[in-house]
Amino acid sequence: MKIAMLGVKAVPAIGGVAHYCEQLCSRLAARGHEVTVYCRPHYLNGDGRTYYLGIRRQMCRGIRSKHLDTITHTLSALTNAAGEGYDILHFHAIGPGALAPLASLASRAKVVVTSHGLDWQRAKWDLAAKQLLKLANRISLSAADAVIAVSQVDQQYYRQTYRKQVHFIPTGMSLQPLRQCSEIRRFGLEPDDYILFMGRLTPEKGCHYLLSAYLGLPTQKRLVFAGEARGDERYAARLRAMADGRVIFTGMATGRLKEELLSNAYLVVQPSEMEGLPIAVLEALAYGRCVVASDIPANTEALGGCGYQFRSKDIGHLGRVMRLLLARRDLVIAEFEKARGYIESERSWERNADLHERLYRSLLSNGGAE
Repeated sequence: MKIAMLGVKAVPAIGGVAHYCEQLCSRLAARGHEVTVYCRPHYLNGDGRTYYLGIRRQMCRGIRSKHLDTITHTLSALTNAAGEGYDILHFHAIGPGALAPLASLASRAKVVVTSHGLDWQRAKWDLAAKQLLKLANRISLSAADAVIAVSQVDQQYYRQTYRKQVHFIPTGMSLQPLRQCSEIRRFGLEPDDYILFMGRLTPEKGCHYLLSAYLGLPTQKRLVFAGEARGDERYAARLRAMADGRVIFTGMATGRLKEELLSNAYLVVQPSEMEGLPIAVLEALAYGRCVVASDIPANTEALGGCGYQFRSKDIGHLGRVMRLLLARRDLVIAEFEKARGYIESERSWERNADLHERLYRSLLSNGGAE
């Protein structure tokens, strides 16, 4: 099959969608499919290679701005892809998916849209942007030959709200090797002496709940926020103003630093108010970490029976759960094998690729999805 991926920053690139496409596309390419990802050059830091992990990278430019970058790049990519004879045009995220009707008109390829979450719920968008995203969602659902949700929570939402048949393909994850301390020592960190939050420093991620709960704990373990504000600097400044000397802000953690932080954290906490599918939870489980997460449905689904949960937005309950786990190291240790066993058995990227391949073949052979 000849497959094009649109709406992606680049491969490789920071971000959940880019990582998802890298993992999926490299496996599809290894199976003999011709896979192209349309990339935005400014995310590749001058890396102009045509192929990466067997994936063909086609460079296209758009208008670099908060609201226009993604949609203009995707339109540019679609203009290029329309005449290339692809079997599948696969849009990632509901914003780019708004171009599904144009794809159907411009190409004979089957059109697939993956929803990576209900984007209009994110605090970073103003009211006008939220309304546009909702409109894009309706357009993509109506025009695509197949729609994929990465979580059962979102699949159920689409079925109930739009009466639309949506395919659930769970996000994959790979078991990760544990890293010894090196990079984290420049922040004064050692194994098991810190509690970790990893993600964007934005209100919907619930960092303020975690910080408030932590400040009420009589512990010498540090609290580490590994992430950047991404457009909400006032919120990040508020967190820093609340923090005491035990709290560390590392900024965006990538590469070896990220690996060490996840390998050596005593607890990983995900206090978010809303999520599509929380990749940070899956990553923590892949390192065998004990995860504490808010009880929103997306977190519950991602945990798969592992870890511990607290009532969303309930600072007191979060504090009590952390206090218990700080006192009971045996409970934390018991999560290691449980978490890694779940990732290995239920979250394989090979299974993710199998399900995509099956859906593509169904579209091409039957003219519709099974």
